[in-house]
Amino acid sequence: MSNVNTDIKTGQLKQVYLLYGEETYLRRQHTQNLIKAFGVDENDMNFNVFKGEGLDAQGVVNTINTIPFLSDKRVTVIYDSGFCNSSNDLIADCIEHIPESSYVIFNESKVKKNTKVFKSIHKLDGDMECTMPTEHDLQIWIAYLLKAENKSITKDGWQAFAEATYSNKELRSMEYMYNEVQKIISYCIDKDTITREDIEAICSPTYQDHIFDMINAIGDKDSSTVLRLYEELLVSKVPPMKIMSNIVRQFKHLLALGELLDNGSSPNQAAKELGLYPFIVQKYLKMNMFQKFPPNAVKAVLNDAADTTWRIRNGQIDEKIGVELLMVKYSK
Repeated sequence: MSNVNTDIKTGQLKQVYLLYGEETYLRRQHTQNLIKAFGVDENDMNFNVFKGEGLDAQGVVNTINTIPFLSDKRVTVIYDSGFCNSSNDLIADCIEHIPESSYVIFNESKVKKNTKVFKSIHKLDGDMECTMPTEHDLQIWIAYLLKAENKSITKDGWQAFAEATYSNKELRSMEYMYNEVQKIISYCIDKDTITREDIEAICSPTYQDHIFDMINAIGDKDSSTVLRLYEELLVSKVPPMKIMSNIVRQFKHLLALGELLDNGSSPNQAAKELGLYPFIVQKYLKMNMFQKFPPNAVKAVLNDAADTTWRIRNGQIDEKIGVELLMVKYSK
């Protein structure tokens, strides 16, 4: 198995790389680093990109085999093609007989190691699985990102950051951690040292906060914020149907709480009866959620959510698209 960083550092670059695995951030970074190391500009006619499944394998092969124009290298980058997820003799044969002037990077979220394409790349020692690094390596990486902005983080600050990101399996991903670091840098723009207090002020420890913010944005008819938050949850590996179930639960809480409050219960009494923390009810009240979502509106959302769930489970619509369409419908 290859190590991209070592290959770049030593200058021993391979002609074919396969970057695969759950860590999207790592795959993207390694791809960009390899492109830079190959020394071919992305706007150059000797640089080609293919994306998505259903690609014409012969067309890809023809590109890889084309002699570079006024250069000694041709670089081809292929994203999520599925070539490494099913047998493809054309691509496998191309890899095994690749021209000396051609360099190829496969960036794939899913692979099957028993396919001809994977085996062909593995023979060249060009495959690299991109998985979550150890906590120690992540700490070094975060320190590097902060150092680039002339900032450091205290030991206690790192612990708080790890608790909010790495230790939370619902959110754990380098993409999410990178985005949180950028938020911290912006928040601490006038500070050199980041503390626990800074982390706690800016980092959301659970995806439920995102769910609540999404519902609030739906009530404000702010579809752009809804979609941004949805994408952040997906990047953080929260499944669409889990997002849906949490949205449904929040709206059921709204409906039940509204009825109790209308019947004279105090916020604390209503919270106790439904088994909720009192601060949740106070949060609903503070954000005017009962005004944004009167009972008829809540029932409409719940009915549509039930219909969307049924369609997803019966294969009539993709779950990511189904949940997105539901949220967009009520945020317009």
